[in-house]
Amino acid sequence: MPGKAGPEGYAPNAEGPIAGKAGSHKITAPPQTRREPSMSQEARYSRMVPELRKANLVEATLVCLKRHGFQGASIRKISAEAGVSVGLISHHYSGKDELVAEAYMAVTGRVMGLIREAMAQAAPNARERLSAFFRASFCAELLDPQLLDAWLAFWGAVKTAEAINQVHDHSYGEYRNELGRLLSELAREEAWQAFDADLAAISLSALLDGLWLESGLNPGTFTPEQGVQICEAWVDGLQAGGRRRFTLTEGC
Repeated sequence: MPGKAGPEGYAPNAEGPIAGKAGSHKITAPPQTRREPSMSQEARYSRMVPELRKANLVEATLVCLKRHGFQGASIRKISAEAGVSVGLISHHYSGKDELVAEAYMAVTGRVMGLIREAMAQAAPNARERLSAFFRASFCAELLDPQLLDAWLAFWGAVKTAEAINQVHDHSYGEYRNELGRLLSELAREEAWQAFDADLAAISLSALLDGLWLESGLNPGTFTPEQGVQICEAWVDGLQAGGRRRFTLTEGC
């Protein structure tokens, strides 16, 4: 989870699938109604501030990814969902890949924002902030089925679209760096020697990704509380001696 905390100009308080603070709005797509653009809609869109224009297109993109998948979510379908012309979208974006990459960046930025808000409210030690990270990762907002569906569509496009691949690398680098920083702080607080926090962060990130994927495909497999429990057990194992598996070797 996968840099920036969101695309430049993105309005976090605008109404939409990625708007609002944790608990106040769900990250969810708007009602799935089809509409054709009209001149009045085009005029309203042109009068929107840039931040709202982006939020409106991100909403429409998420709806189309949910409904049609990446391959089926054409610019024409996205423009119809947003209520604007194909030409207007083409004026702002070079193509579908760039628009989907923008939506991916917006969603990952919101995810990291929610996680950081949770950590900021935790006790000022690494173990408690890791626990806050886990609780935020399994909050209702981030486990919303429509968000997870969009996330699966993003992941499916990573290997086929360079713009989306770049956003993926950027956002996941940010995500792993956050985990690595927390694990480095934990190692300092507990005086672990030669601990490879970067490798441990890859391991923990993979665990979280796997749980997110399983939740998206089979929501009944485990509860959010059990997801947190699994991650806490991973850190408990690290503290109980598993950290030796992440020892820096000479020359690294």
